[in-house]
Amino acid sequence: MLVCHCKKICDRTIRECVERGARSVEDVGRACQAGTGCGGCHATIQALVAGEPADAGVISLGRARVRERAPEQLPADDALAS
Repeated sequence: MLVCHCKKICDRTIRECVERGARSVEDVGRACQAGTGCGGCHATIQALVAGEPADAGVISLGRARVRERAPEQLPADDALAS
């Protein structure tokens, strides 16, 4: 999965950096340049450093990043009848 769009770095490369000793977003940036552009991938890099899946609840929207949230509840049928 492509993690850093600015530098075209995938999760595999970041995992390899972690295996070689990277312990922070900054360490990963020094090792492979991921996260040194716009910064939109920092949350995903941090998740990978922490050992979480690359897609741990984060959706990439280019420069913007948002956490997924539960769908909103639909109103009860009797509320629609009013």
